[in-house]
Amino acid sequence: MTKKFIFTVITLAMLASVFVYAQASAQTLCPWDVRFDAVYDGDVCSYRLSDKISACADQAEQREFYSGARQKMHLYCRLLQMGLPFDAICNYILPDFMSVVRHFEYVEQTRRDARVNFSAKGFEYEREQNGVHIDVRKLFETALTSRGKTININLPVVTDQAVTVRQLKQNTVLKASFSTSFNAANANRTYNIRKAVASINGTTVQAGQTFSFNDTVGERTLQTGYKNAKVILNGNYADGVGGGVCQVSTTLYNALLLAEFLPQAVAHSLVSSYVKAGFDAMVSYGAADLTFTNDSEFPVYIAAHVYDGVVRFDIYGKPNKYFVERVSSEKRDKFQTVVVNDPVKYPQLVYADQTQIITPGSDGVESKSYLNYYADGKLVKTLLIRANKYKRVDMVVARGTLPRENDLLP
Repeated sequence: MTKKFIFTVITLAMLASVFVYAQASAQTLCPWDVRFDAVYDGDVCSYRLSDKISACADQAEQREFYSGARQKMHLYCRLLQMGLPFDAICNYILPDFMSVVRHFEYVEQTRRDARVNFSAKGFEYEREQNGVHIDVRKLFETALTSRGKTININLPVVTDQAVTVRQLKQNTVLKASFSTSFNAANANRTYNIRKAVASINGTTVQAGQTFSFNDTVGERTLQTGYKNAKVILNGNYADGVGGGVCQVSTTLYNALLLAEFLPQAVAHSLVSSYVKAGFDAMVSYGAADLTFTNDSEFPVYIAAHVYDGVVRFDIYGKPNKYFVERVSSEKRDKFQTVVVNDPVKYPQLVYADQTQIITPGSDGVESKSYLNYYADGKLVKTLLIRANKYKRVDMVVARGTLPRENDLLP
């Protein structure tokens, strides 16, 4: 190894040391410089204030480019107090700072809350997605602390928590169910009940919204597809279009009561056979309606079913605060049976053992309806919700008059 070679190596080493020292001194002598590498999942975006100020050197003093970190922070606070846009403040103090934020735009995610879709088929849930946003304020304030030395900053992000499916399910619980029975052999009445139930099944009543039975089910006419069946009309039983629909409204009415709502309803003139006196709900399009307002802060969902001579309503929503019990007191005036012998009007009734019910009987009833509210098995309050008086209708039975021949034998 020659002396010349050794000298060259020593010289190069000295020059390298000088270069490193000069570089370190440059950073030490530039405490005003803001230098950082923003890092996210291996992706790096670098920023150097000293590389950005050439285009606006004439504003250096005004914008305090050569001030220390403390002075820059004071300027930042003053501009914030003036109400200036945050992005503009960042770019004013650190030119092109927002380019770093734009570099990481792909990190941003819009929050999407879980959703519930309710229909006649039941509940379906769409999963949530949390929002993700860059904490630009924290990134900027951290960058100002560099004091001329390059610092690594893990890109600060904030999570915007979305409403989860689990949270939705906590407020889509079964609040109450109620069912009544009917004669499934009565084809027209069964048809009308099924049709009305299908109109309501899958209904969502939003918070603050008022539900109307008539608006939901629509007018009951032959043109809208309803059929003739027995109805209560002017205090008597008669054939009418839509017979059976009042049993649907009555069943829904009771389900809503048990779900802690207080629906507005009209009583029939005659007591119903399928529910306690004082708990019926008569509907007639344009005249009498069943309504309730969802006064909770969450939607209410109404499911309805018809099966084996039973109509049932299920009410879903925020869990009940109380267990609700229906109670009624009543005073009955029993109907009488009146027998009519009229061979001219009822020629088909010949013999005394042949009868036909002309008018069904119905007791006269005076009733009061209450709701008992229980918490932890203890009665908390009792609420009188209705006082009703139902008309008495005597049963009318037509009968033949002639005895059978066998009845004449000794």
